[in-house]
Amino acid sequence: MIVEGASLATEPASEGFERRGFEYARAFQNRTAEWARASDSEPVGILRAPTGAGKTATFHEVIEQNGLTLVVYPTNALLNQQAERFDKKGVDIARLSADSLSGHGDERVENLLQLTDRFAGHDIVVTNPDILQAIIQDMYRGATKPMQFFDRFDAVIYDEFHFYGDLAASGLLLQIQIFLDRRPRMDVLLASATPDESFVSFIDEELSVPTRDLSVKYDDDGDRFRQDVTVTRHEEAAINDHREAVATRLRELITEAEETSEPQVALVFNSVAASNDFHTYLQVEFPDVFEHTAKDNGFDTNDPDAQLEDETFFILNTTSKGEVGLNYDIRTLFMETPATPSSFIQRFGRAGRQHEAVVHVYGLKQMSWPDRLDYPSFVETIYEGLGRGRSTAQDHAVLRALVGLRAAYAIHTRMKGSEWFNEELREDFESVTEYDKWAAFVRSVTSAVDGVGEFGHPITNNSVTHKLLGFTEHCFEAFRGLRGRSLPVNVRYPRGDRHALTTYDLLTTLRYYDIDEIANDETIVVSRRENGQPVMISARFPGYENRPLDYSGPNREIRETFESWIRPEIAESSLEDADIDDGLMNRFYEVVDLPEVVQPVEIRHGQHKIYVDSDGGGPPSVRVERRRI
Repeated sequence: MIVEGASLATEPASEGFERRGFEYARAFQNRTAEWARASDSEPVGILRAPTGAGKTATFHEVIEQNGLTLVVYPTNALLNQQAERFDKKGVDIARLSADSLSGHGDERVENLLQLTDRFAGHDIVVTNPDILQAIIQDMYRGATKPMQFFDRFDAVIYDEFHFYGDLAASGLLLQIQIFLDRRPRMDVLLASATPDESFVSFIDEELSVPTRDLSVKYDDDGDRFRQDVTVTRHEEAAINDHREAVATRLRELITEAEETSEPQVALVFNSVAASNDFHTYLQVEFPDVFEHTAKDNGFDTNDPDAQLEDETFFILNTTSKGEVGLNYDIRTLFMETPATPSSFIQRFGRAGRQHEAVVHVYGLKQMSWPDRLDYPSFVETIYEGLGRGRSTAQDHAVLRALVGLRAAYAIHTRMKGSEWFNEELREDFESVTEYDKWAAFVRSVTSAVDGVGEFGHPITNNSVTHKLLGFTEHCFEAFRGLRGRSLPVNVRYPRGDRHALTTYDLLTTLRYYDIDEIANDETIVVSRRENGQPVMISARFPGYENRPLDYSGPNREIRETFESWIRPEIAESSLEDADIDDGLMNRFYEVVDLPEVVQPVEIRHGQHKIYVDSDGGGPPSVRVERRRI
């Protein structure tokens, strides 16, 4: 099938675009500029623009119309890439990430707020939403002062805002509400090629904030931004099931290319393990292809020797990480079908931006496609074929509960602290829908757990009720972060041509790799497990230390096992003794995704036992020991 190229409506360039050398502008770019310039426009602009349409150019209009702008990217890799683009365009920038922020305690807070100084010489601050979440959850000690960060900007841009699941999306929604509560006239621009429409409608309907639609307009006579793409569907579910043929085709593409110093081919896998396996396969079986290949799949994010900007390559091996910010002229794309239609469109959109392209798709179920299809119809077909998930009402209900829980926990952690905080900060959170309900829930759970063991307390130690409440309190800690909990550890693994050092989640790593040894610096040295080789990872959790859970399967199975434990215990528990409604406890476990919010206290894998210690105030510590069997 051929997915036809696409063109966008154009107009004479508005003042800002003309000043920057544009002969004309795409219509949506002018509409965004008009929204940014208007003093009485809707507070939130929703920029829907396909990959390659030129949405980043509109950011300059927002920046020029405001004194200080915050630009938020979902990953540090994208943050750094876009920061360099701004720098080349003459925009003065300040980067804010956990690595760039120095000092501890009050000094760290002062350094954070100095970045918002309008006289410091920069036009924008680029950051990730995890920093904003840390401020909200009082991870920068000071209760009230760090929240001044939300007072200091005239505009905020969230790029690629589709990138987040429910838990992280609820964090973004709380951030947006705080920004607009504190500065109602600020501009908030949300930009994405594949926006989550439930997220957008939540802002309108649940936060009661008007939005402006800044979508692209397709026009066959307009400015071409996509070329024809030939789509080939393969019976194999995964690229590695077809790897010899794929590698052979890569070799042919290298031979046919006039120039191999610029990336023209990409492979997008569904997992870092599959991506790593293919990289190793090329190194062993197709070394001539391996020489022209770079890998950037998220597993190597903290590997100092695996930075794309330092490499010259023709083929890129990546994963979902490559769905955003991959600004190469990809002419041949091999992609596995992801779980969501938005991810599919993001991957597909990497090809055909400047030249006609070929896309090989693996794992896509049969769809009825004509020989040719225009691009907007193709996008709609993918959404219909892969499914849109829950209804908007269901999405809103989950997000409403998660935003309420985040707000409730933000106040709860401050009330447990020793530092005073003012009424303005309380208003930031108490105005959130469902705050009261979830604040009472959090308060009842924690006070009941704290009271166990006291004389006359109705809940006894080691009771089912105590276990359930302790586990629930453990889950609350996930709201300190944006994206849930993980166990980052230093890992040395076989990358293909060498053993590479990186930092990655331990449980994810153990699903695909075996521990060979523990280095003197506590780095975990691993080797790839053979496909089909059985693996057993058991994890124990607070309250369930004597009930190990099999963590070797997919998250869906882990979630179902947790459900089979939790639901009967809610029914059996005496929650009325803690002034907690059974229905609200059940609702809590409906809206949280347990694999995201829990953290084991002990893991057993092969011949090793791993102990996890966390005080809730920072990253967990991990200690690995060899088991005596």
